Amino acid sequence: MTELEDHGLPLTALAVAAGRAVETSRPDQLIADPFAAAIVEAAHSHVDLPTAWPASPEDAPPFQQPLLLASIYLGMRTRFIDDFLTSDPQTAQTVILGAGLDTRAYRLTWQAGARVIEIDHANVLEFKASVLTGLSAEPACELITVATDLSRPWREPLLAAGFDPKQPTTWVLEGLLPYLDAAAQLAVLVEVAALSASGSRVVIERAVALPKTDDLEAKLRDFSLQTGLSMSELLARAVPPDPVALLEPAGWRCSEHTVPQLCSMYGRNLSLTESTEADSAETVAPGPEETGDSGTSGGSRGGFVTAWRP
Repeated sequence: MTELEDHGLPLTALAVAAGRAVETSRPDQLIADPFAAAIVEAAHSHVDLPTAWPASPEDAPPFQQPLLLASIYLGMRTRFIDDFLTSDPQTAQTVILGAGLDTRAYRLTWQAGARVIEIDHANVLEFKASVLTGLSAEPACELITVATDLSRPWREPLLAAGFDPKQPTTWVLEGLLPYLDAAAQLAVLVEVAALSASGSRVVIERAVALPKTDDLEAKLRDFSLQTGLSMSELLARAVPPDPVALLEPAGWRCSEHTVPQLCSMYGRNLSLTESTEADSAETVAPGPEETGDSGTSGGSRGGFVTAWRP
């Protein structure tokens, strides 16, 4: 994977943190991440990432508008996964694959004895920890970090960190699969299934198919020029494996959730103007992690799968 970096950090990770900061600043916030803005500020990015929702978002500078639009999706995505993690049946062990600059271990209320294992590149985990330490923030659970590349085998580092495959686990795959090619996506899903004891559960943000077409290439170039995020380099050109097709034959009970369903659930519109329909091809701009054909299920993004293993 080729990454565009500021201070050794992927710009997309910073853009997602900025999206959470924007959502937190809204009067109708879906989430409260008190650390997101400070994390973005500490990175000193050369890209001017918005961290607050403006009074008139449609009047924001053109290069910020796609990022503000993406923050609407990121707010819903974060809230959906937060709701999943805090709903029953909870497990004592949670693994966040590709944790990035997420701060759930610090900002969510965890049950007594909860253990959260975050997996990502060492520089990302170390930067986040240094900022949070500087803020005197303490995790609300036992937090273990595992520095490894998820495009390569990661079972052994996870086991070495104390993961117990005999215990039920909650898995989080948020903003991860779009960065992996089809084979690596399949490998991650197969490993998750193999390491899951009875009673485990998973929330998966789907990757969308990215055919190499002139239209898609043009959209990626436009988004990259507007925001400074090199989307064409980061997003894997892949026909992604279907998590449901993999998990259901193995006995998992799966539910699918489209982005329009999340819009309805959380009262949000994927638009900077309230009058525009959420699924309009003209207003659904590429987010910092997914860009696809607006005719696919869930608009320009692939939606989510939640699953439980009896």
